[in-house]
Amino acid sequence: MATEQVRAGDLDYSAILWREEGIWNAIQVPAQQSIVLEDLLVLCKQYPGEGGVYAVVGVSGEFFILLRSDPRKTEAFISDSFALLDWDIAEEAADLIDLQWQEEDLEEFEAIGDLNILANFGLKAEDLSMICENPDLEPDQQISEVFKRIGAELAWKKIINK
Repeated sequence: MATEQVRAGDLDYSAILWREEGIWNAIQVPAQQSIVLEDLLVLCKQYPGEGGVYAVVGVSGEFFILLRSDPRKTEAFISDSFALLDWDIAEEAADLIDLQWQEEDLEEFEAIGDLNILANFGLKAEDLSMICENPDLEPDQQISEVFKRIGAELAWKKIINK
């Protein structure tokens, strides 16, 4: 399947977030270090994290990818499953978690991947799906709402307001 290769200019934002001693922290990651998700996961390993370290990448105003890294496993979430048809970075996220998918099973604006990626911070799979399927929210608004729901809103605002 032919997909578009993501370039640094396609990324709307890229960041790593982690919680330490109950406080959310975040750093912005240069786009060039985020176009390959494996590279982004290597950066995640540099930070401590209660409940894992998260990386988020927004792509071309169309969707976002949320990764969770901890010593035991990697989880990945894609806000719009149709991204798998168009972007190599979405395919890479799916490959990270051995996600099996068929084109005919994909629904536009339907999230795919590890829907329980934020369950340890109180955001249930159905709530995460509901946020991403809300037609009134753009992907950047969706991820802001997600971080608001888990208490990481202030850390996220520092990233997007830079």
